Amino acid sequence: MSIFPMTAEELIVLFHEKAMAPPPEASQMLVRHLQCKESLHLARALTEAMDRHNAGGGRPLPSPTELLPPLG
Repeated sequence: MSIFPMTAEELIVLFHEKAMAPPPEASQMLVRHLQCKESLHLARALTEAMDRHNAGGGRPLPSPTELLPPLG
């Protein structure tokens, strides 16, 4: 691809190629987590525990430093 302006036809081809390409690995991992019943259950349990902890006057818990690996 050149640095010169693209024609409408070239843009259509480019958009079509981008739309048909598989999503990046990071997006695929996020989708797997959001579809995993165990991940959703654990997220709900963690959220409830954090709410109980904060309601009791405790300090906010630190955020995790990295993403969890996919389950299964």
